[in-house]
Amino acid sequence: MTTMTLKDALAEVLDPRDRTVVDVGCGDGALTRHFAGLGARAIGIEISEGQLARARKAEPVSGADYRVGKGEALPLEDASVDAIVYSNSFHHLPVAVMADAMAEAARVLKPGGTLVVVEPIAEGAYFEVILPIEDETEVRAAAYDTLKHPPLPLQAVDETVYGTVVRYRDADHYLTHVTAVDPARRERLPPVEAEVRRRFAASGRIDAEGMTAFDQPMRRMVFKKLP
Repeated sequence: MTTMTLKDALAEVLDPRDRTVVDVGCGDGALTRHFAGLGARAIGIEISEGQLARARKAEPVSGADYRVGKGEALPLEDASVDAIVYSNSFHHLPVAVMADAMAEAARVLKPGGTLVVVEPIAEGAYFEVILPIEDETEVRAAAYDTLKHPPLPLQAVDETVYGTVVRYRDADHYLTHVTAVDPARRERLPPVEAEVRRRFAASGRIDAEGMTAFDQPMRRMVFKKLP
């Protein structure tokens, strides 16, 4: 299996220069700012101002903008953007609105525009670490099933499975990350925290920089909006 970073996986299928790119579920905004740094008009979307707080606190990058919205109700005009990216975020949509989110992507993309969805596959050592907090096996399967049946005028043009490496300084760093992605996990963490820390130590490997690293299989799916 080919190993790539997220940025490499996106660069293979998307040139953001001089284009309007929407990052749905932008989290801390790092990918939004990356696109802006490459010359895009980049829009990061999160479900609330609270979820956008980390992105807004980061060092501003010219061309990056953040807005409150949802995958099934994007705050964007019809046929107004060149590309939409879901990076590890599509499976966080409620299952009931996943199909609506695909239709919404089709609405806001320009003809010939690109939708890229990068999702983690529910297997491997990294996946095992989070299981005590949340088992996403079913929701990731539901996301994949939705993606396999895109609505017109979206047409699937690529599906690639690759490996990536996820790295953390320590278990505290990991727990901060996974609870920031979904604040509801904070309430579920206390009774299982010891087991999560045990799995983190047992499943990860220490790399040359002293970081704890995990291999994670990923799936990239690319869609084009037909004219």
